[in-house]
Formats: sequence, C-alpha cells, structure tokens
Amino acid sequence: MKSMKKWLLMLLMSVSVIGFAAGCSSDTEEDTGTEEQKEEESNSEESNTEEGNTEE
Repeated sequence: MKSMKKWLLMLLMSVSVIGFAAGCSSDTEEDTGTEEQKEEESNSEESNTEEGNTEE
C-alpha cells in the first residue's frame, strides 16, 4: 500500500510539472523589433501626423 501511494504521488507530481511547463510556454510571437525599427515606425507616424494623414 505504501509503495502504491509513492507511485501515485510521483505520477501526480509529474502531471503537475508538465502542466506548469505547458502553461508557461507561448506560441505567440512578441514584437521583438530592434530600436532602429521602432524609431522608423515612430518617425513615419510623426510625418503622417504633420501631413494631416492621421487615421482616426
């Protein structure tokens, strides 16, 4: 009986560790653009604002 409890405990712990690992993984891509790319986007938005081409 004691041995069965140990195996059941190990099984449950394994399932929970796998569940935590799956919950922490991410399939979505984050915006990891470089600073230069972010500056270019910012500059293009400013030039659109100056020209009156804002999207509202």
